[in-house]
Amino acid sequence: MTVVKLSRRNQMVLPKDAREALGVKPGGRLLVIVEEGSVRLLPAPEKWSEFIYGLGAEVWRELGGGEAFLAQERTSWEAEK
Repeated sequence: MTVVKLSRRNQMVLPKDAREALGVKPGGRLLVIVEEGSVRLLPAPEKWSEFIYGLGAEVWRELGGGEAFLAQERTSWEAEK
């Protein structure tokens, strides 16, 4: 654990051990996630598409998979004609 002090501009220096653990270098970007009174820091992804890959997978499973959902949507489009 390391204690850091905020400057008058509410800035702080990220301690070396934290920078190394996150794998960030000068100019790097971090995600700041605030949840239920705590803050998490994560290195910002270089490719957001890879970072979010798989989100919502459980929703697609509930819908029977992407192909089943697409077939159902296409059927509804045909019914509207």
